Amino acid sequence: MCDTFLSKYAQQCGKPSPVNEMTKGFASDFREGIDINLGVGYVNDDTIPAELIATAFKEVINDPLTYRNALNYGGADGSPALKTAIKKYYIDNAIGGLTEVDFTKIAISIGANGATSILNAFADIFSPGIVITADPMYYIYCNTLVRKGFDVVTVPEDNDGIQTDLLKELLEKIDISRLRFLYIVTVNNPSCTILSNARKEIVKLIAEIKLNIMFLFRLFLIRAYEDIIHNQELEPRISALSFDDNNVVFEVGTFSKIIAPALRIGYVLSKNIKILNLLDQVVSDIGFSAPLINQEITAWLLTHYIKTQLQFVNSAYREKAFVLSEFLNATLEHRLINMYGGDAGFYFYMTLCVPTHRNLLFYKFLSRTTGNV
Repeated sequence: MCDTFLSKYAQQCGKPSPVNEMTKGFASDFREGIDINLGVGYVNDDTIPAELIATAFKEVINDPLTYRNALNYGGADGSPALKTAIKKYYIDNAIGGLTEVDFTKIAISIGANGATSILNAFADIFSPGIVITADPMYYIYCNTLVRKGFDVVTVPEDNDGIQTDLLKELLEKIDISRLRFLYIVTVNNPSCTILSNARKEIVKLIAEIKLNIMFLFRLFLIRAYEDIIHNQELEPRISALSFDDNNVVFEVGTFSKIIAPALRIGYVLSKNIKILNLLDQVVSDIGFSAPLINQEITAWLLTHYIKTQLQFVNSAYREKAFVLSEFLNATLEHRLINMYGGDAGFYFYMTLCVPTHRNLLFYKFLSRTTGNV
């Protein structure tokens, strides 16, 4: 094939991305009871409500008035039943502190294939430029952005998340006209740092810049892991949408962590109807929003069972995180410089006094490439 006929993006896709390689490897040769999955964020299989999903399927099929044409095509902006259920989920469970009044100004769109498809759509909506994110960065999406021609610039975290003083310094140095959006994972992957409520006021910094130079950019907050924060001593999370007076915030969520990844439900909340309409068109071009039956199953579960499921999931993760923390501290006592995490899911981020580059036996062991079965 002549590469001159390929787009720049396609040419960048010639080498599989790291997550592509890892998921392919996991799906093809992962050995139960022998291997440990360190690279792909698969959820705890024991928390997936398989029987309830089967029940939800039957309930949806038997209620065509509420769940219309559930086995047919759906609209690009998502199932009305699911959007109603998401709103109810937020209000009933005090998610982000959002209220019925807040939702009079907030619109909801559903992605084509989980939260990742929404992020990918944003990378198509905005022309290539600078994207700012936290360091360490979420490599999966940042790799996508680079292949699509964006320049990803990182700002270090501290215990409260991205450091706003360093962000301000960066904004004074870069060509602000090339800035497209800030991209923040509110429970960062991989660092496990939970963005504090105070740091979510980064939205006010965006407003200041808009007033100074009359240029508007956006803040994408990915709350994929907020639903599995199980440390009850932490203060409840506040949504940045609560104080978004300039319609710059896009809050992206998913039910992969608390229901099932295979349903592929991702959603985005925003007051910016114009951008959401663009997003809906991109979703339509891909092939409508997520399979309608999956959306309706999720809607039924959110309406009838989510409180119990949420408690069950977080209880299971809390127990797993406790056991894993004790094990890691005991086993890696002399190799561990520091360790973060254990407050959301069972993820931990460790700094070891061992190099981890590709030529070392340690890396080969973790990536199952020692040659020794």
